[in-house]
Amino acid sequence: MNSWIGTLWQAADSERKWALALAAGVLLLGGLTLGPALFPSPRVPTITRQVLPLVAAAPSAEPPVYPRTASVQPLISGRLNLNTASSEQLEALPKVGPSMAALIIAARPLRSIADLDAIKGVGESTLKALTPLVSF
Repeated sequence: MNSWIGTLWQAADSERKWALALAAGVLLLGGLTLGPALFPSPRVPTITRQVLPLVAAAPSAEPPVYPRTASVQPLISGRLNLNTASSEQLEALPKVGPSMAALIIAARPLRSIADLDAIKGVGESTLKALTPLVSF
């Protein structure tokens, strides 16, 4: 069989040689591409069991306080004072975006939750989310 391919190759002109080489390459790449789809290797899932710690039923009323170092300064740590916070710090609060941060900055000085509630766009759910995280 090897001599048959060799005689076919010698008898062909250069254009036909390139066409045969291209056809062989296409068939090879097609086989390599479709091979895994036609003959997939069986995969068995690995099951691992791990005991997870219990989750606290209710979150604490106090916001988390993060440590500060010389190179790491957390954006928010503890209660955030709405009268002195930057726009970036306000945007880090839940349900506060750039436009809400601008409204809070424009409404300064804020003295209580009632002042925060008076800002247009601050609703009941926002107040509920912000109350344990902010100070005045």
